[in-house]
Amino acid sequence: MAALSRSRRDSYDIARFRAKRQAAVNWPLVAILAVAGLMIGWSLRPVVFLVAVPEADRRPGAPSAPVCMPAAHGPPSAAQPPPAGSPAAGRLRRLAAFAGRCPECRSRTGPPLLTIEVTTAVLLGALAARVHPALVLAAACWLAVCAVALAWTDAAVQRLPDVLTVAAYTGTTVLLLLAAAAGGHWGDLLRAVAGGAILAAGYLVLVAVSRSAMGLGDAKLAASLGTMLAWAGWPALISGTLAAFLLATVYGLGLLAARRGTLRQRIPFGPFMIAGAFLALLAATAL
Repeated sequence: MAALSRSRRDSYDIARFRAKRQAAVNWPLVAILAVAGLMIGWSLRPVVFLVAVPEADRRPGAPSAPVCMPAAHGPPSAAQPPPAGSPAAGRLRRLAAFAGRCPECRSRTGPPLLTIEVTTAVLLGALAARVHPALVLAAACWLAVCAVALAWTDAAVQRLPDVLTVAAYTGTTVLLLLAAAAGGHWGDLLRAVAGGAILAAGYLVLVAVSRSAMGLGDAKLAASLGTMLAWAGWPALISGTLAAFLLATVYGLGLLAARRGTLRQRIPFGPFMIAGAFLALLAATAL
C-alpha cells in the first residue's frame, strides 16, 4: 500500500511538473518575435512582389515585376510610364512592392497591406510560445518566414520558386543540425531528415500520378516541412500531412458550394501544406 501510494504521488508530481513546464511561456520573447515578425513581414513584401510574376510576364528583358507596363495594364495611355530601366521605374517598382498597389494606376501588385506582416507576426509569436529550445525555435522561425513568402506566392501565381524552397530546407536543416550538436539530440535529427525525405518522396509519387494536381514545388516544400515536423515526432508529421489535405478539401468544397470553382480546377496546395504543418507543429506537446 505504501509503495502504491508513493507511485501515485510520484505520478502526480510528474504530471504537475509537465503542466507547469508546458504552461511556462516567455511572454517578453513572444512580444519581441511578434514585433520582429511585423518588420520581417514588411521586408517579405517586395520578395513576394518579385517572385510572384505570372509566367506570361516572365520574358527576357522584362522588369522583375510589371508596374505600369502595357502588357500588365492594357494599352499605353497619354501619360507614358517611365522606361523600364530608368531610376524612376525602379522607384515605382519599390513603391508598388511595399504598398501593394501601383502608385500610378492603383492596380494591385501584391497582397493587401498588413496581410503578410500580421501573418508573420502571429506565426512567430505563436512559435515563441510553444517552441522553447533556442536553436529549434530559430529553425522553426526560419521555416515560418520562408513559408509565409511561399504561401502568398503560391496563392498568387500557383508557383513555389526554388529560391524560397531551397532556402527553407537549407536553413531549417542547418539550424536543426546545430540544435542536435548543442543538445546531443542526434536521434531527433536523424528522424527529422528521414521524415523530410519520406514526405518529399510521397509528394513526388503524387506528382507522378497526377501532375495536374501537384507540382515539383510541392515536393520541394514538403522536404522542409517534413523535416521540421519529424523533429517534433512522427505523430506531428502524420497529423501535419493529413491536416493539409483536410484543409484543401474543405476549401475545394467551399468553392464548389459557392459555384466559384469546378472539380477540375487546380488550386494552390502550398498554403494548405504550410497551414497544416504549422498547426501540427504548434499542437505538438514537446519539441
